Amino acid sequence: MLTFIDESGYPRPTDSTKNPILLGVCIHENDIKPITNQIYKLKDSIYGKQDEIKSTKLIREATITKNRTKNKTYVEGMVDIISSYDAAIFAVIMDRPDESIIVPEHHLPKQYYLLLKKVEFYCNHHHYGKAMMIFDEVHEDADRKIAEATTRFLFKTKFGRSFHHILEMPLFVSSAVTPAVQFADIFAGIVRHYYENELDQKETETEFQKWIAELFSKLYKLTENNYIPRSHYVEYGFQKIGKNFSYPVNEKLITSEEDSTEESIDIFE
Repeated sequence: MLTFIDESGYPRPTDSTKNPILLGVCIHENDIKPITNQIYKLKDSIYGKQDEIKSTKLIREATITKNRTKNKTYVEGMVDIISSYDAAIFAVIMDRPDESIIVPEHHLPKQYYLLLKKVEFYCNHHHYGKAMMIFDEVHEDADRKIAEATTRFLFKTKFGRSFHHILEMPLFVSSAVTPAVQFADIFAGIVRHYYENELDQKETETEFQKWIAELFSKLYKLTENNYIPRSHYVEYGFQKIGKNFSYPVNEKLITSEEDSTEESIDIFE
């Protein structure tokens, strides 16, 4: 299983994004070749040899109001491609924080932890093997921090060590040369606009909102909620966390001395 991950907006007070999104698209490795081929054909038929187009240029009101038919066709084509495969989409929806979020050194930011958790549950439920987490690269320092935090979480926390379906080596790739990452980029943009337009709370009013709602509906059909056994708690595949960025579990790092005595907890109980 390959999980392609991207952000739309960032959870910081100065960001223009009202609802930052972290989204992952899970695709079976055997489907990568035909999916990549379809993406290349779609892109070539619409744009020719043009380089990658980011979701910020594709998913905006001008696409509808100014009749940018190429952009509209491309976005809809990408949604239709993923909808025709046995894929899954998970997202963490945040509110822009009022203050800067302080993440302790080597700790995994909450939104990443929650996304990994959803992929872990998904793979466990369907008896899939390991899932490789593939991130759209940002810049070296930021990518290194996430890679180190992910590895430490999986190896050095009791909760992380109970994850058996996340490959302990995240990859960072350029979406310009890895077409499947463009799924995460475009889909995160769709989900962000859906929530920033408050379409989860009200009816659509504009043609742009109707377009976003239609696209979102198709993506939402591909998510999966986690029903936690022996409890009444449901963790949604598209999860809103608002401004609550506090870490939900004790992420105390296990020292080498503790390592031999600590027991992993079972996240499925």
